[in-house]
Amino acid sequence: MFAKFSTKSLIIAFIILLGTVIGFIIRDSLNGDRNFPKSIISIDTSKVTSIEFYPKITNHKAVKIFKRGNSWIVSLGNNRIASVPISKVQEILSQILSIRPESVASTDIAEWKEFQVDTSGTLVNIYEGSNNTLSFVIGKFIYRQPQRMSSYIRVKGDKNVYITNGFLDLTFNHPVDYFRDNTIINDDYENWNKLTFTYPADSSFQLVRKDNLWSINGKPADSVSTIKYLQSISNLSQYFYLDNLTSKQLDKAKYVLTIQSSALGIINVFAYGDKNNLIINSSQNSSSYFDGNKENLWQKIFIGSKNLIASHKKR
Repeated sequence: MFAKFSTKSLIIAFIILLGTVIGFIIRDSLNGDRNFPKSIISIDTSKVTSIEFYPKITNHKAVKIFKRGNSWIVSLGNNRIASVPISKVQEILSQILSIRPESVASTDIAEWKEFQVDTSGTLVNIYEGSNNTLSFVIGKFIYRQPQRMSSYIRVKGDKNVYITNGFLDLTFNHPVDYFRDNTIINDDYENWNKLTFTYPADSSFQLVRKDNLWSINGKPADSVSTIKYLQSISNLSQYFYLDNLTSKQLDKAKYVLTIQSSALGIINVFAYGDKNNLIINSSQNSSSYFDGNKENLWQKIFIGSKNLIASHKKR
């Protein structure tokens, strides 16, 4: 009886011990005891003055973003520049800081091409002043399990190719226009008290709010149509830029929308040219000009008064 009990106890103890050992092996393989560093990226974001990368989508033509005073600028080539929203710079730096190696994909230089971390990948350079403090190459991405994507990466000075969680191309593999400020209007319409539409001939009108009720030239406005319109333009942007414009093209605005905001003061939106070739510009992003005919942009902004009057019936 004792012998049977002892044998049974030993088997149970062995199973428990085996389970414990397996648990340690799994834990170490996931969390600890790895033959590669926990971090392969080291930068001080407060010292970064420029970011330079060569995306695959541009055939590796350089995209250069740099700091000027407290603002960020992107080079458009031919000595032209455009502003970059700080949110996009923060997105880039945040993505860089989040890079963590999950495993080593290769230690063989001959395999760099296979993982696209050679000259076929997206090279990223980070500068602090004139010092190139970090360089890495983003290679191809893979699906590792449902709804999870990873990227191959190689850091300059390290021959190893690492797998890191995340789809890094989503941040870096874009043409230069992606990083430009594409703002046309950005304000909460609840801050707006009056909108003045200055149009050719006698079609101009004013949309005024008093006691939370909107009116058009003294006539009640349709509340549903008015709010829908205000919402549609309160966060308006576009990526269809127009560059190399002449002073003649910008001589006089054909349409002007003036918004009085209790938070931001006066916001002006201008449309130059004619209906077949309209150029849109706003005081919130005065250095950028947009194609007013793309996505019916000018028609979204410069609406007719009849579309907002309460008695108007749409057909």
